Amino acid sequence: MATSTYNVIARDGRGESIVRSLTADSEMQARQLAEDQGLRVLAIVRERQSAAVNLWRRILFGKFSMRFGVTTDELAMFCDIFKALHQSGVPVLQILELVAEETPNSFFRNRLWVVHRHLLDGAPLSEAMADSRCRKAFPKLMRATIATGEQNGRLDVSLNRLSEIYKRASETRRETISALIYPMLALIVFFVVCGVIAYMVPPALEEAVGKDQIKKVRDSLPVAIRILFFFRDNPLFLALPPAIMAGLGMLWALGKRFAATRLMLTHVERRIPVFGRILFHFSLVRMIETLSTNHETGIQVAESLQLVEESVNDAVFEEALKRVRNSIVTAGTSLAAGMEQERCMPGLLIQMIRSGEISGRLAEMLSPIAIYYRESAKAMLKRALDMITPGMIILLGSVIGPVVIGVYKTIFILQMASAGESGAL
Repeated sequence: MATSTYNVIARDGRGESIVRSLTADSEMQARQLAEDQGLRVLAIVRERQSAAVNLWRRILFGKFSMRFGVTTDELAMFCDIFKALHQSGVPVLQILELVAEETPNSFFRNRLWVVHRHLLDGAPLSEAMADSRCRKAFPKLMRATIATGEQNGRLDVSLNRLSEIYKRASETRRETISALIYPMLALIVFFVVCGVIAYMVPPALEEAVGKDQIKKVRDSLPVAIRILFFFRDNPLFLALPPAIMAGLGMLWALGKRFAATRLMLTHVERRIPVFGRILFHFSLVRMIETLSTNHETGIQVAESLQLVEESVNDAVFEEALKRVRNSIVTAGTSLAAGMEQERCMPGLLIQMIRSGEISGRLAEMLSPIAIYYRESAKAMLKRALDMITPGMIILLGSVIGPVVIGVYKTIFILQMASAGESGAL
C-alpha cells in the first residue's frame, strides 16, 4: 500500500494545540503513531492530492460521499456559534475545535481543521479560510466580511450580519421548496394518470367488444380514444414529454455554467410570466442585502460591488454592477448615479441609495427596501402557486373528461355498427 503524509492536529501533555506531519499507510496508522507519542488526536488531514486521485480513492475504498458543500443553514449556525463563543472570550482555535467536533457534515469538518492548522501557523482567520481547499466551504462574501471585521475590530458585527443573510436565504429557499411540493406532486400524478389511462382503457375496450370490432371502426372513434390506442401501440411516446422537460432542465443548468449563455438565459427567465418577476425580486433582495452588509461592516464601495457581482447569481445584475463599479473607479461617480444608468435597477432603490449617500446612513436605507422587495416576492409567489392548484385540476379534468366521454361514444359507435351488420343480414 502506498504511504501518504498526514497532518495530525492534536494536543500535547500541556494541553497546547500542535500539528505533526506523519507518514503512514492509512489514517488509522497515523492516529496510532500520534497516540504512541503521547498526543491526544483532534483531527487528521491528508496532505493535498489531485481531485482525480482523491475521487478514485473515495470510490475504490468505499468512502465516496455526496457532501461536497456547506448549506446556508450550516453557515448561519457556524456564524451564530462563533459569535456567541467569541463574545464570551473563548479563543478562536478552541471555537473551531468545538464546532468541528459537533458538525455532522464531514466536508465542513475537514475544512474547519484545515483552517485550524493555518491559525496555528499564525494566519488570520480570513486568510485561513481563503485556502484553496476551503473556498467551497467559506464563500468569498464571508471571507471578505470577516477580513473587514478583523481589521476594524468588529468581528462580532460581521458575523451577526452574515448570519442574518444566510438565515434569510435559507428561509426563502425552504419556503419556495415547500410551496413547490404540491404542484410538482400534482404534475407527477398527472403523468401517472395519463400513463395508467393509456395502459388500461384500450385493452378493456378490446376485451369488452372484441379486437376485430375495434379494428373495423377505429378510424371513426373519438380523437381521445384514438390517441390512447396510439400511445398503447407506441409506449415510448408517452415518456417523451417528461424526457423533454428533463432534457431542457439539464441544458438550462448546463448553460448557466458558461458566461456566454448565462446572460441570454437570464433574459429568458425574466420574460417568464409571473415567475420571471419573482426571480427578479429575489435576485434584487440578495443584491441589496449584500450591499447593506458590506457597507455596515466597512467594506469600500468598489470592493463591495465586486463581492455582490460574485454572490448575486444573476447575470443581468452582474453585468450592470460591473459597469457601475467601473464608473465609480474611473469617473468617480456616486453609487446612485452609476445605478441610474442601468435599466434593471428600480427607481425606488436608486432614490433610497441617493438619500442614504447624502445622509450618511446607506445601510439603514437599504434594510427596509430589501424587506419590501422580499415580502413583495413572497406575495407574488404565493399568488402564483394559488393559481397553479385550480390549473392542475382543470388540466386533469381536460384529460380524464374527454376519455370518459370517448369511451361512451365508442360503445355507442360499436353498437350502431353491430346493429347495421345485423340489419344487413
